[in-house]
Amino acid sequence: MAEVAVAFALSAASLMSSTQQGRKQRKQQRAAMKQQEQAQRQARSQASSQRLAQQVESKRMRKRKPNASAILAGARRQGMASPTFLTSPTRSGGLGTTRYLG
Repeated sequence: MAEVAVAFALSAASLMSSTQQGRKQRKQQRAAMKQQEQAQRQARSQASSQRLAQQVESKRMRKRKPNASAILAGARRQGMASPTFLTSPTRSGGLGTTRYLG
């Protein structure tokens, strides 16, 4: 009878230990889930703010006029530019001249 009581006490202690361990694991899982949800909310918020910033930048770039003087200066440096891009600087030959006007 004493052996049965000892076995019963050990099994009760083991059951209590398992129950405590299960509660501890559930508590840790809930904390991890909360942390993951918070990280997802933060990532969504950052993504939406980045999207908004990209839209604003895109709109600004669409409204921006090209810098013609910089384009012409670059073309001149490369020897491609003439006053109209169609004629040569000396106006001899090229697409901008006609045989009637010389």
